[in-house]
Amino acid sequence: MMTEEENNLVIEIGIKLMNFIGNSFDKANDITELKSVLEGLGFEDQGKRKLGGNNKGIEHDEDRCEKYSCKEKSKGKTITHRCLGGIYIFSITGKANVAFNLKCFNKIWQAKTPKNIPLVNQKCNEKYLYVGKDINNLNTRISNHFGASGGSTYALKLASKDIIQVVEKYNITCHRFTLKDDFPEYARAGYIAMIEGILHKKLKPILGRE
Repeated sequence: MMTEEENNLVIEIGIKLMNFIGNSFDKANDITELKSVLEGLGFEDQGKRKLGGNNKGIEHDEDRCEKYSCKEKSKGKTITHRCLGGIYIFSITGKANVAFNLKCFNKIWQAKTPKNIPLVNQKCNEKYLYVGKDINNLNTRISNHFGASGGSTYALKLASKDIIQVVEKYNITCHRFTLKDDFPEYARAGYIAMIEGILHKKLKPILGRE
């Protein structure tokens, strides 16, 4: 058991680490620079998933299945697939020559959205729609956001009847980052949560109260 002095030292180190990471994100002005910072912090870029694309597939990674895996039913078959925790960032832009109008989006979103949907933030950055995390299965969590429903799950539900009317005119992309395998198991959950909290504070997404 740690003494009070040791505990205070751990807290002090933690605060310094958070400030250092926060300053690194301050210098990242776009998603490309954000990727670079996240890779330096132990995350792997898993690519993008876009609204309207094929977002239902299960991604296999045989090398990691033994350590990080879970089984799901798909068309009557049990499939073991990659199951890693991490963070994700939804970006949003207008389509073609139609610019993204934040004020208009917020007004319609607040009027259309059903229950268990992230709320609009008053102070936000119009480039980023949402920032989130999942400790165990990042892809399944993101599928909830791209889907039409998720039960009581607090998710964007971008394919639901009401919301699709709001978002179909925009380009919405989810950027995915999983924490590397060699990160200490006992610290994974706390570290992912810390990075998500810092990202939320720095990026100021349109949806999702901190």
